[in-house]
Amino acid sequence: MNSAELKERIAAFPILPVMPVRSIDEGLADIDGLVEEGAPVIEILFRTPQAPEVLRRARMRHPTCIFGAGTLLHEGHVRLAVDAGAAFTVSPGLTPALHEAVTAAGLLHMPGALTASEVMQAREWGYTLLKYYPSEASNGLAVLSDYANIFEDVGFVTTGGIHAGKLAVYGAVRNILAVGGGWMIPSRRPTEDPDLREQAAIFKAARDATLKRAA
Repeated sequence: MNSAELKERIAAFPILPVMPVRSIDEGLADIDGLVEEGAPVIEILFRTPQAPEVLRRARMRHPTCIFGAGTLLHEGHVRLAVDAGAAFTVSPGLTPALHEAVTAAGLLHMPGALTASEVMQAREWGYTLLKYYPSEASNGLAVLSDYANIFEDVGFVTTGGIHAGKLAVYGAVRNILAVGGGWMIPSRRPTEDPDLREQAAIFKAARDATLKRAA
């Protein structure tokens, strides 16, 4: 899988579960539920010692699902992601050292970029699939709407403070490929929220309407 293929897979089902791991059993149970509801791509946050083992076991249980390692901050995290078999990695930002580490490891990487300068630096290093975080706290809808007119080759996955009630407004911004977070994780999802496939359909309907108006 290359970067373009990952971009396509994420855009095709534009709800990206971002999973913190508190225990191996709970993490795997939540992953089982997400895959059953149709999630093709899941990001597992490498913030706890249990996270690499959850990713490793999840890959064996669900070989058709794409699992990424998130919150990579340094080369040590990159080594953990490689050892666990992550198909891609995600970081909240990007440094020269982290860029060198993921490049040397041959990993598909989705770095975080918030400012225009950070987006420009990421593009210079070849990244066109970026994470925008924290979206709600940094007025992400307005910022990314402006970025769509400047960085036409860049797609964003937005995370941070998003919930099911925001899907339509995020889907209406043409350079937002998907939204991510933990609101849809089975063990913590509000009972009134629609299931994962319905949430993806809400986002895609808004995106299709926006693209139709722009055509």
